[in-house]
Amino acid sequence: MRSFKSRLLSGTIKSVKPLITGFNIPRQRQGMELLKIFRPKPKDVQLREALGCPVSAKWAVPDTLIEGKAVLYTHGGSYVSGSPETHIPIICRLAEQSRFAVLAYDYRLAPEHPFPAALEDAVAAFDYLLAEGYTEKDIVLCGDSAGGGLTLALVMKLRELGRTLPAAVCVISPWTDLTESGDSHYSRGEVDPMISSEELREAAALYAGTQDLKNPYISPLFGDFTGFPPTLIQVGGDEVLLDDSRRLAERMQAQGAEAHITLYEGLWHVFHMFDIPEAYHAIEQIALFFHRMLEMDGFRRRVVRPGAKYRHFKGKEYRVLAVARHSETMEEMVVYQQLYGEKGVWVRPLEMFLDVVERDGRRIARFEEVAEDGAPAEEPPFLEGTAPEGSR
Repeated sequence: MRSFKSRLLSGTIKSVKPLITGFNIPRQRQGMELLKIFRPKPKDVQLREALGCPVSAKWAVPDTLIEGKAVLYTHGGSYVSGSPETHIPIICRLAEQSRFAVLAYDYRLAPEHPFPAALEDAVAAFDYLLAEGYTEKDIVLCGDSAGGGLTLALVMKLRELGRTLPAAVCVISPWTDLTESGDSHYSRGEVDPMISSEELREAAALYAGTQDLKNPYISPLFGDFTGFPPTLIQVGGDEVLLDDSRRLAERMQAQGAEAHITLYEGLWHVFHMFDIPEAYHAIEQIALFFHRMLEMDGFRRRVVRPGAKYRHFKGKEYRVLAVARHSETMEEMVVYQQLYGEKGVWVRPLEMFLDVVERDGRRIARFEEVAEDGAPAEEPPFLEGTAPEGSR
């Protein structure tokens, strides 16, 4: 159920939607700056300039830093607006929750700099991290909206160049189809308080310039995802770009890539930037995904196995019957499970099944696989000690 705060804020944002979607680019850029008043910054994250970076960039460094790992963050803004400054709250929250240093770079914007300027800057920012001593296996990528599309295009470009790919990718409400062929570009226009299909159509033309909108480096949905790093996709149910995420997940999975999609019903485009409970939870899930993919702090990559027995952290044991798309929505991946000694079937989001909870001063798996005799089937993923300050 949506929080009261998110429902209230959605209406407030709608009141400034004309400022951030009207297609006067200077006004739209000012509108992006205006939204910062809704987005508090964590106090335990420090910002500093990325000295020596070939593109303007900022580091967000948490007080509880884990050395040697980095997030490359690509901001949204329809390729015509936005900057690390406009996205400071989400960048800092991601640094706080992951405890990684986050590099957010200021790629060149259209119409002054159409494609491929932004992609060239993305490659330059990635190379800067390597020059700073990070290896590809220590780098994860994250981006929202147009920045999500650019993040996917960056991985495709690195692969084309024969480069080693980063360890994992997360895209938030990614803009993957600049042709606007998805139904949600039209069916969600009235409920999305942040963006409009008309705005996107104009921005797409300015960004693509003379290039075909189906160019995979412009619209990654039409690209090849073979060999992609594990990818997490998060998207709101009330946003114009909903189908860009749904179709991305389907295409990636069909091509053998590891892709996980989480749909947040009733929420809008890149709700992560705002001071609502759902935003903090979503960013926690991104941080947990990165820790799992990097197998850090005792976390390991986990697979839910049909037929296996699992124990809930409160003690009840379940048999997993299947892992599949939800039978009604046919969107999110869910776990069908049966309580021992009961005939009923429970359905839980896969994300919940892989989640962790705080218990007695440590973070433990919500569901732990156990052998038939009840003994742990594997060392449970956990983080010793107190959970990071600021986690929710």
